[in-house]
Amino acid sequence: MLDPKLLEALQAVVECGGFEKAAQRLFLTQSAVSQRIKLLEERLGQPVVTRTSPIDTTVAGRRLLRHFHQLSLMEKDLLDTLQVTRTDSAFTMLAIGVNADSLAGWFLQAVKPFLKRHPVVLDLLMDDQDYTHELMRNGHVAGCVSTRAQAVQGSECRLLGHVRYLCLATPAFRDRFFSSGMTPEALSAAPAILYDRKKDDMHHQFLSGTLGFTGHFPAFALPTPEGFLDYTREGLAYSLQPELMLADDLDTGRLVDLCPGLWMDMPMYWHHWRIESNLISEIEETLVEFALAHLRQP
Repeated sequence: MLDPKLLEALQAVVECGGFEKAAQRLFLTQSAVSQRIKLLEERLGQPVVTRTSPIDTTVAGRRLLRHFHQLSLMEKDLLDTLQVTRTDSAFTMLAIGVNADSLAGWFLQAVKPFLKRHPVVLDLLMDDQDYTHELMRNGHVAGCVSTRAQAVQGSECRLLGHVRYLCLATPAFRDRFFSSGMTPEALSAAPAILYDRKKDDMHHQFLSGTLGFTGHFPAFALPTPEGFLDYTREGLAYSLQPELMLADDLDTGRLVDLCPGLWMDMPMYWHHWRIESNLISEIEETLVEFALAHLRQP
């Protein structure tokens, strides 16, 4: 059986990004942490972390992290079942992967009832909605919200609902760039907003799938949903906005729908490792309950 202290050291090194900070977290010397990682690698006969900057996990290291996270959750459930009084802070850390729009728009509100019922602190890792499941594959999180329906091997997947995105701009921006409609010429000239130039394909998908436009267009790169909305409200660009993030923008006319009757519905799936964990089961049910009330259902 693997020594949990060795796995704890691996987790600390990866999460802290190095041996020195991991030693501070574990109240050990840097040499002691290095020795634990060395013992783990000797036991396995292969490296578990890369000696790069920043430090990363190897394939073996990712599998060990996944195992350690699952082991920690099952141990917590066991102690609760046995009604054992814990000597630590009694808070369990749960690592979850969430896309930026969900984090800004609905996720925190959805998990609030769960957090009020349980002594849990969330370690939220953010990535693009098409890539959060990679955080699971790499062993960094116990569950994630993703647009992908295919479950990672060893995990389960459940549809929560759909988030509707509308193509919005200020009236002045519309009059300046789209006075003749969403023509190819106008789309080529009007600045849009992308979350990430490498990962964010949503805007391209909307233009090609809805308007048949596949050409080049100028775009801001703003890796923050709040930035999307601020820049759109300031009339600096147009963008796809999740309706859950909008306040009274459409009712007051602050923003207008550039494509009335046209939108993009993004599915949101909850992925989690296939383990017997009351915490994972309860956070899933909490998310499902919120989604049924607030997300669009198929």
